Amino acid sequence: MSLQKKKAVFIGLTGIDYVYYLDEFPKENGKCKTEDYRKYIGGPAANAAITYAALGGDATLITAYGRSVESKGITDELISYGVNVINVAIDDKLPGTSTICISRDGQRTIISGQNSYETDLSGIDLSEYDLALFDCNQQDISIPLLDRVSCETVLDAGSYKPNVEKFLKKASIVISSEQFRDGIGRDIFEMPYENITKRAMTRGEKSIITKSGEIAVEHVECVDSLAAGDIFHGAFCFAYLEKEYDFKIALEFAAKVASESVKYKGPREWKNAGCF
Repeated sequence: MSLQKKKAVFIGLTGIDYVYYLDEFPKENGKCKTEDYRKYIGGPAANAAITYAALGGDATLITAYGRSVESKGITDELISYGVNVINVAIDDKLPGTSTICISRDGQRTIISGQNSYETDLSGIDLSEYDLALFDCNQQDISIPLLDRVSCETVLDAGSYKPNVEKFLKKASIVISSEQFRDGIGRDIFEMPYENITKRAMTRGEKSIITKSGEIAVEHVECVDSLAAGDIFHGAFCFAYLEKEYDFKIALEFAAKVASESVKYKGPREWKNAGCF
């Protein structure tokens, strides 16, 4: 195994998550109170980059979240997690935000607001990276950067978004959700992209599906599944690139990290468990 730390780049969405932990969801036209509410950095690419850095990797995040006062707070927090940040936004719009309500049994209701930004991609050099992950969000950034990537590319295929075919034609590794299906109902194993040499489908607490079989997922008591999928992708990238695990073993490692993460409230407490 190589001792040299390799570099991974994560390209996509970053925002702010306002999370409210509730005993139960309010009824229609109702109101409820909670003393347990928190703010986190969110977004699939951001959470994956934070996870990669938390595990000891060299992670860079390319994203856009404006140049407001709130945006500076995001940058400072990402840096505190050890993430190298490239915020390509050049206007002062607010960052995207999500309001997330989580019940006692871990069920979630999410309202998400996302801005589009004026950006500057000049000077973005992706030649130094060994692995790139795209989350298919912020496509005004990520689609132009697809052509600049020469390293192995991972696709976080959560839902079948517009223009996702462009990402599928680039990626060599695709980890999809159970809901990821094209317009005629094909899942990731049925889609005809020869460049995709490694494919997997995650199914929450159920086993992970690969071409060669299933990978068991440890059953744990779920307190909060916030960002568990993003954490899975970041942990997979770390195991695959930095630890040089093969595809199956990297998926197993990622499943263990994601399972650990849902035992706690919020997307960060798993780091303090000392399991990895």
